[in-house]
Amino acid sequence: MEGKKNSYRWATVKNSLPYAAIVTLSVYKNAANRNEIFEKYSGHGFTSQGSIESVILQGFDSWKTAAKHGLEYAFSLVDTFWNVDLEKIEGRAFLDTNPSIVGYTVMRAFFDKINYQLDSDQIAILEEFVFRSWTKPYKELIPNFFNLTFTEYSV
Repeated sequence: MEGKKNSYRWATVKNSLPYAAIVTLSVYKNAANRNEIFEKYSGHGFTSQGSIESVILQGFDSWKTAAKHGLEYAFSLVDTFWNVDLEKIEGRAFLDTNPSIVGYTVMRAFFDKINYQLDSDQIAILEEFVFRSWTKPYKELIPNFFNLTFTEYSV
């Protein structure tokens, strides 16, 4: 349904590692036959160790980049055009949220809003890719969902 405001949460545990993010976005059809992403973050940033962090207008650039990558991949799978307002992205950096988890959760939130269902094989492939993003030593990796590769985030 277009315009629903509720947040979307993706969370799981794999090999004793937690993966989680919470996303709030609005989705509206685009009559100009193009997809557009609008960043309208209303978060509070970092407040204390272990607390949920939420993306603010300045900062969290790796999460913002990954969110856009997730949406661009999602757009490629549908044959309609959308405006997406990214309103809130929440998680716990370095504990259970990283850029790949954010990108995947944004993608799933978008699909939920437009009632699009990925097939189970595609979900398995994407989730295995996301699970590979937690590597030691920890690096901020930006996902490329098109070719299932990562690039190290740099400012």
